[in-house]
Amino acid sequence: MRNFLRSALGFDDEFIDGTVRTIFLNNSPVDDLDDTFVKDGDRLALGGAMPGLVGIVMGRDNFYKSFRSGISVKDHVPAQAAPARLSVKVFSTLAVESGRNILGRGILVDAAVLAEFLDGKKDRIIEVDGMSADDFIAGLAGKTGDVAIRIRFV
Repeated sequence: MRNFLRSALGFDDEFIDGTVRTIFLNNSPVDDLDDTFVKDGDRLALGGAMPGLVGIVMGRDNFYKSFRSGISVKDHVPAQAAPARLSVKVFSTLAVESGRNILGRGILVDAAVLAEFLDGKKDRIIEVDGMSADDFIAGLAGKTGDVAIRIRFV
């Protein structure tokens, strides 16, 4: 898990240990970043510290983790080193702090979903590989499957 957060998302250890306080892998809370492994098809949810009792209990590697021991990640078997596609959701303040960096590194998005999302935001698109916003969105609408995008903020 720690290696994925470093290499795929560009987080350094200080940011991981201090800011990424809540991690769910396939709906189960994660505590041990060095002994939890991601695999192709996994779903990952990341967040900062969550408020309240539930937030404290669900936060990673804390005194109260025993309250949720029945739902915590149990599979600590390393996967074969291979390319993997994960669904990653980033929540709350962590999204604000890391969103630009993650989008700048590149993500995969369903072409039709992206076309629908961008259709009402054409005025915010400056250029995409030399195409106008209209041409780019029309091209996306005609595609099926995922497209790789990298966003540059200006």
